Amino acid sequence: MQKSIATLCLSLLVLTFIGCDNVKRVLAPTPEPTVKIGFIVAGQRVTYPNGAEMAVTEINQQGGLFGMQVELIGHINKEAVPEVSVQLAESLIVEDEIVALIGPNRSSHAAVVGPVAQKHRIPMVTTTATNPNVTQAGDFVFMASFTDSFQGAVMAQFAKMELGISTAAIITRSGDLYTEGISEFFASNFTSLGGNVVAQASFDSGTTDFSEQLTQIAEMKPDALFTAGFVQDIADITQQARAIPLQNAAGEPTVFLGADSWDSTLLFNDESAEIEGSYFSGHFSPDTNEPNARAFVDTYMSVYESTPTGGVAVSYDAVKLLFEAIERAGSLEPDAIREQLAATENYIGATNIARYNENRQPTKSAVIFTIKDGEKQFYQQIDP
Repeated sequence: MQKSIATLCLSLLVLTFIGCDNVKRVLAPTPEPTVKIGFIVAGQRVTYPNGAEMAVTEINQQGGLFGMQVELIGHINKEAVPEVSVQLAESLIVEDEIVALIGPNRSSHAAVVGPVAQKHRIPMVTTTATNPNVTQAGDFVFMASFTDSFQGAVMAQFAKMELGISTAAIITRSGDLYTEGISEFFASNFTSLGGNVVAQASFDSGTTDFSEQLTQIAEMKPDALFTAGFVQDIADITQQARAIPLQNAAGEPTVFLGADSWDSTLLFNDESAEIEGSYFSGHFSPDTNEPNARAFVDTYMSVYESTPTGGVAVSYDAVKLLFEAIERAGSLEPDAIREQLAATENYIGATNIARYNENRQPTKSAVIFTIKDGEKQFYQQIDP
């Protein structure tokens, strides 16, 4: 697709995007009536809305839903305060009268926004929220990503069976549903495979000096260090660990392992991060050759002139899943949409979903990346 055509296509999008300062930025006139979809993203993942925008553009080019254009009303909660995401969800549902909510992307936010959607009986599809607890609010809450129970098992098995790692240490940001959960799932699976978790350390949000935790870990000489944190945490920890230096019993550099929070251009572009040779799990590889996913990547790159991350791909899929469910339901009635989301089978988009289980969590693959020459590279795909 030529850039000029793709840009023209994107200009057809009906979109209102709002930051936490409540300043509106209208990209195109909003025809009436519209089908309003809410979107919430927390933190610095400011490219995630791009995936949602692409999905809305596609449906509007096809005539919208039931003859009406789709309007995406988005909020970026940059401060990443869960209470703010709750307030935004309430506002979207009550004041904007959305028919469904996409997001949030963080598990700690999705877990508290879910009850809001459930209370109002509004279908909600999270994006990269991966902790299994995010769907506990009830039958209106669905996930578009794999769960941390699967992701933790994937990384534990990869470490033990593929890399031959026998001893691992874990460092975790405390007080966060995602980071604490993924650490627990990695540890339990690694141990069940015969691995030995020789040290576990935690840190509070805002920590920048990890010398105490890393010194204790270094004494155990682990083969691998599994880091469960966010971008700045990862950059600081890896830099300080290499400075110690953190090594295994043979005197070789300890291998750094992580999960999907590592998949960020902010991390790869951070020159202070010492992540060369690391491995982490993710949702999607832009190097895919699957036709639907390849078309998504090519279109995204032509419009945004950058490579989509896993979070962008899952944001696209969450919206597409919703649209397909609405079309199958033949209605904007919430219960009908919810029933069709639960009935999803063999969805093929940027990522694929075979089906949903009784907890509205999808069966889908994960990918493993390594970092070589400062760039993320696809290593292998792990199927359920």
